[in-house]
Amino acid sequence: MSKKRSLASHFSASILSLLFGFFIFVVAATSIMQFERLEEQLKEELHIEAFNKLNLFNVELNSLRQVVFRMASSQLSINGLIDLNHSYFHHSLDDLSLFTSVNDAVVFDYAGEYLFGDYQSPPTWYKTSLINQTLSTNQRALLFKNGYFFIVEPILYYGSMQGGIIARVNTKDMVNQVFKKTSYSFSVLIGNNWEYSNNNLAPDGITLKMAAPASMDISEFSTSISLVEPYSHLFKGIYPWLFSFTLLGLIGLLPVIFIAQRIGRKMAKPITRLADNISEGNYPVTSDSNAQEIEDLAIAFNLAHEELINANMIKIEAERRSGQSKLVAIVDTVVDGIVTITEQGNIVTFNPAAETLFGYKEHEVIGKNVKILMTSKDSHAHDTYLTNYLNGKPAQIIGIGREVVAQRADGSTFPADLSISEMHVSGERMFTGIIRDITLRKKDEQLKNEFVATVSHELRTPLTSIRGALGLVLGKFDGQLPAKSKTMLSMALRNCERLTTLINDILDIEKLESEQMSLELVETNLDNIIRRSIEDNEGFANHHGVSLCYLPSPTGAFVYADSGRLQQVMANLLSNAIKYSDRGSSVTISLRRQDDSYRVDVCDEGTGISPEFHARIFERFSQADSSDTRKRGGTGLGLAISRTIIESHHGEIDFFSTVGKGSTFFFKLPIPSKNLSTLGHTEHTGSTFKKETPLYQVLVIDADKSVFNEIKEPLSEFCKLLFVSSKGAAKIALHNQNFDLIIMDWVLKGDDISGLLDENIFSNTHVILLGDNLPNFRLPACVAATHQKSQLNTNALKSEVRLILKIRNTREAM
Repeated sequence: MSKKRSLASHFSASILSLLFGFFIFVVAATSIMQFERLEEQLKEELHIEAFNKLNLFNVELNSLRQVVFRMASSQLSINGLIDLNHSYFHHSLDDLSLFTSVNDAVVFDYAGEYLFGDYQSPPTWYKTSLINQTLSTNQRALLFKNGYFFIVEPILYYGSMQGGIIARVNTKDMVNQVFKKTSYSFSVLIGNNWEYSNNNLAPDGITLKMAAPASMDISEFSTSISLVEPYSHLFKGIYPWLFSFTLLGLIGLLPVIFIAQRIGRKMAKPITRLADNISEGNYPVTSDSNAQEIEDLAIAFNLAHEELINANMIKIEAERRSGQSKLVAIVDTVVDGIVTITEQGNIVTFNPAAETLFGYKEHEVIGKNVKILMTSKDSHAHDTYLTNYLNGKPAQIIGIGREVVAQRADGSTFPADLSISEMHVSGERMFTGIIRDITLRKKDEQLKNEFVATVSHELRTPLTSIRGALGLVLGKFDGQLPAKSKTMLSMALRNCERLTTLINDILDIEKLESEQMSLELVETNLDNIIRRSIEDNEGFANHHGVSLCYLPSPTGAFVYADSGRLQQVMANLLSNAIKYSDRGSSVTISLRRQDDSYRVDVCDEGTGISPEFHARIFERFSQADSSDTRKRGGTGLGLAISRTIIESHHGEIDFFSTVGKGSTFFFKLPIPSKNLSTLGHTEHTGSTFKKETPLYQVLVIDADKSVFNEIKEPLSEFCKLLFVSSKGAAKIALHNQNFDLIIMDWVLKGDDISGLLDENIFSNTHVILLGDNLPNFRLPACVAATHQKSQLNTNALKSEVRLILKIRNTREAM
């Protein structure tokens, strides 16, 4: 929880916030004014610079015209026309293009024909159209085309034109000469089609555009210049001023902070004193402040305090009366018998349901020992349990519950569920017992067992006869049967055996849920199981017009499994896929390796499963639509049985489906580990570490699954955990599989397991005991550690399990 600030600090912070906000406003306003001033100054500088550049550009172009004019008006030029060697023009044209911005020059005769230049023939740029005006008027001309200025000067002899000189000027070179050593971003526009800018033209900033005035010769070509100065130039001018102003302002705020703190403390002082009086409970509270608001606040607190005291007293009394009335009403109307006894076992309360249940009236049993409600056998055990518990030994019934035989007033007995809890009333320890008559439940269980036995016998008997007949035919006439008939009879025999197994599972579904299913785990090739299952279901698929396609990947996919149970899973998945597929479609079965498991997929192209049914797909008697039972057949038990079988193999089963496109059911089985020599071994590759697949098998025995759910995730990094909830299920699991460690609750459903620890099945396996109290018997050597459930530290347990497994593994290796 963050530390709360005082009221004085809040007042000081508010004052400082206002002052600081005003300071920021002043800085922002003056910065904007300074920015505008610098902007106007820069625009004026850009205006002067643009005019100077245009004038310089005009002067440069006129100077080139003068050079060409002097050359054309020279007496030597006239003589050069009649000089067959043109020696004068040879040197003059070279000087013209070498020492000026003239890119190229050509001499032409009075008819406009090319006479002399740097080329043997006329250059490509020389066109008669460039000199037509001069030929017709005997006047000089200045033209601009395609990024070049053309200066045309006639050579006159006594007013008669004898020829002329045309010079081509590269405008880009002249612009670069004019803007040499210029820091601005510029752009020169001549006419509407030609524009040239330097490479560092700013994308935005202060821009000034100026057209050449009419007094300049270049104005006839619509020449204009744009100069751009980025805003960063203005910011550079503002930075020194802004830094100095801000620094001085912050220095000026330092004494204001001290003043604000003093003002804040003074403002908060009356409220602080009032709060101290209230927190210390000094009522009625008074105030020494002259402020009317503080005086009113003190009066309001005094009134609220008085009303709160009165309201609490009324509420407490009402709750006491209401609580007593509700408790009496609940106890009197509850359908279960409720009996309260003292430490000595004497009855204190006896509710109406208990009167109906036992045939006693309340006044007949109050003060008598509770043993009058028990048989003689249970009354002796009750005295022993109560004495042991009061002497500090672990509870055998209290907080656990069990089934007992209760005795009525007329001496008759009935089975009952008994739940006892401890309570303390006015410093005295008492016990409350809740008794429920389970006679009807016992009768229902007996009827169910008789029905299961009857159905089991009536179904197994004909199946046994059919299986025996098929086996006899195949055994006696094996060599005389045609190959096709033999195949069909073999398939019928296998399906008969599978049907027998399926009937056993349907009749014993409660054993599956109690994890008492017996498995014969052997090294089995999963590829062979899949192929046999496909062969067994080929006829069923043909009947529905569905083809089966198998895509094997590893042919040597060996797992430790019960092959019969896996065939049962495959039969369930294949039959479902076939039944829900359309005629002409196919069912694809694939086998592949995925990390440390083998994965089997059964994919159909059927109707799919609606999203509302996904959560219940693996429940017993579950089908997406009740009409499916009539259309497709089935009991809705197949997927529930399949899930139990796969989870018993330490695997997982799941599915995904799209309505109208089909479904894919898949299960994964772990690959048997070949190396159990090192716990937590790591392989270093580059800069990462990769853990090996979990290798160790751990059995968790507990009537309550909450502890298993708590330790499952941290231990799953290096262990594979199997959970069972009873001693019977534990014995079956230990008989079928070897475990490296057993974690168990030392009390299971009220039965002491001290005798179980002494059996041979525990002799070679380390055991960690869990319980709310330490056992009161001598622990055998197989018990490596004990932990209290109520104070269970999963990290400590994880470290201890690692150590035990490491020590066990080291001893086995030696």
